[in-house]
Amino acid sequence: MLCLRRKFKFLLIIISLTLFLVLRLCNTGSQSDSDHQTHLSRVNFKPVPTLPPLVTTFDTTQKNGLQKKPVDAEKDSWETYFTDLLQDFEQKFKRITPGPAADELAGKKSSELKKEMVVKIEVPAPVAVKPEQKVDKSTSWLFNDPNVIVYSTVTEDVMPDYFDPDSDQISQFERYHEETAAIITERLKTAEAGCVRVRQYIKDEQNFIFYFPEFNIGWCPVFKAASTNWKQFFCKIYRPEVYEEWRLKTDNDPYCPLGELLDFSIRKQQLALKEYMKNHKSENNSEKIKELMSKIDNAVKFMTVRHPYERLVSMYTNKFENCISKMFSNEDGAMTKIFKKYREVGSQLSDEEKDVLIEEARIECRKPVEMRKINKNNPYMNPMGATFREVMLFIIDNYKHGVWPDFHWIQVTKSCDICSKDYAVIEKFETLERDHYYLLKTIGEEARYPGIAGLHSNPSLSGRRDPRELVDHYFSQIDKYILWDLYTLYKDDFTVFGYKPHYRLKKNPYAH
Repeated sequence: MLCLRRKFKFLLIIISLTLFLVLRLCNTGSQSDSDHQTHLSRVNFKPVPTLPPLVTTFDTTQKNGLQKKPVDAEKDSWETYFTDLLQDFEQKFKRITPGPAADELAGKKSSELKKEMVVKIEVPAPVAVKPEQKVDKSTSWLFNDPNVIVYSTVTEDVMPDYFDPDSDQISQFERYHEETAAIITERLKTAEAGCVRVRQYIKDEQNFIFYFPEFNIGWCPVFKAASTNWKQFFCKIYRPEVYEEWRLKTDNDPYCPLGELLDFSIRKQQLALKEYMKNHKSENNSEKIKELMSKIDNAVKFMTVRHPYERLVSMYTNKFENCISKMFSNEDGAMTKIFKKYREVGSQLSDEEKDVLIEEARIECRKPVEMRKINKNNPYMNPMGATFREVMLFIIDNYKHGVWPDFHWIQVTKSCDICSKDYAVIEKFETLERDHYYLLKTIGEEARYPGIAGLHSNPSLSGRRDPRELVDHYFSQIDKYILWDLYTLYKDDFTVFGYKPHYRLKKNPYAH
């Protein structure tokens, strides 16, 4: 019995010592954690909390520099939280006070820390969120003014759904030739109906058609509507030496000035014949006149048209913006006239001072962009080149004062005499490649299509900037009065070629 009591006492002692050691160890660990917390709190960084076995909702708001959003158990995960925390850690680690804890952390790479911290759980695939679309405040008046009608669709002429730009073009154009013919016929009917409404405003006073006898074709060039395609096409055939010269000058990007083709201009031939008749009055020249006009009357006449507003924007970005072209920056060119009349510079400058500053800007305009020296105190160089608003005012005022417009912005109904000439094909910029092939097939020259294809590809198919976005951007820089005047100027083109304006005012702003 005594032996059993001694054994029981010994067992109690052993259990007591064990419990004492366990409690001692727990207190030591708790104190160690407390010291660790105290140290890191002084260095503006809170350590990662101990991970529970499952995702829970908790508050991770930090009071010492780390501002994290609480984790939502349904929408987030520990992996998301720690990825975010690690980025913050990498930014703030260099500010941690040196010490044992810092040395321990510094010895571990971010990737290792992530492996230790992330709990492997099944997380739903992240849902792609569409980035918030930035609102262009500059266009707000166009879309918020109750007096402005905004058209989402400005033309029905687009490449049809069946057209695949990655497949062989010619085979598709051949397959759908009849459909294309029906579309071209519909365009001609629209033009005919439009001419009934606008014919009284259009005078048959100009003839800018070029006649090429080899094809028996008559072409009316419309600048900023793929005219470069046809200039290069005809130049390569009729002026091969000029084409080659320009190809070498422009690093295999041939450019053929229209002046090189003036011998084929009916207008020039008319003027030459009239001059000849002055000096040869005794001759019977009536037959020569009839012969000349019969050429164009019997030819297959065509033109390429483009939405009037998109054509204006293309003209501006190609010729005026940032003085990208030297064409209008000569001493008495359009740029100089625009600066003198429309650039707002204040009244403190005399006319002589303005002339000096304009000349300085004009000289820099004609230099390559990388070689320009911008004088920040010169108002004609800030911005460099005429603004879209200034150019539109220049165009409008010229029309109002009867100044014959430049070919880059003249109305097509005015320059090509659509209502008096019997055109066979109206190409559209929106369906350029298909229309090119149709025209060449019409005159039996479809084999020449590779010689013109791709010279000026359709923006909607080539990945370039969206024409609608460009129009929105630049037209936001004008006011309602300019918008009204531009629509009035190009109303005949809208009517005859079946386009709608992107925006139209309900009421005449000048009437108020």
